[in-house]
Amino acid sequence: MPNDTERHDHHHHHEHGADDGRISAERAARLLEPGRLDTQLSEADLARLLALRGNEDVIELGSGAGFYTDRIAALTTGTVYGLDIQPEMHEFYRSRGLPANVRLIAGDVTDLHLEPASLDVACSISTWHESDGVIDLPGLARALRPGGRLVIVDWRKDIEGDREQGPPLSVRFTGDEVAASLAPHFRAVGTERLGPNMFAVVALKTD
Repeated sequence: MPNDTERHDHHHHHEHGADDGRISAERAARLLEPGRLDTQLSEADLARLLALRGNEDVIELGSGAGFYTDRIAALTTGTVYGLDIQPEMHEFYRSRGLPANVRLIAGDVTDLHLEPASLDVACSISTWHESDGVIDLPGLARALRPGGRLVIVDWRKDIEGDREQGPPLSVRFTGDEVAASLAPHFRAVGTERLGPNMFAVVALKTD
């Protein structure tokens, strides 16, 4: 399983951060609002993109308050690891109660310390822009088993909806930019728009 390594190196948290870079209780509560399913990523799209058979081990990069982690945990009997750089986010998540198959680990997506071949699927939901598009792809590839799947969902530059939603356009990426940046560790097999605000990239580990 992934190492429970305490790492608190700073990276950007445009979605999660308070003024001092730490999550506020108010912001954490807003991350649980059901409206996110309409404006960002629906449960149906999440299930379709992850394409779980029901027994995979999954890591959610940037688990935050557990909004999507809880939903992933309902799709598999395997272990779902929720990774976040901010201990406050995990404390808030624990205070609400964890699904039985969720394990929380502290870590930085730009410098992952995960056990080799311990995971089947990894997903990044609104964390790509938070790390300025820098994710430890070699470390993630090592942690995934053969045929491992990576799903990235983030805010589009070419949005059609309300420009007041989400992070500034200056920190966003296009799906094509993300797909191109995954090589040589991953091979993008699908890029799509999700509603008015988001895009998704699905990639497979290159063996």
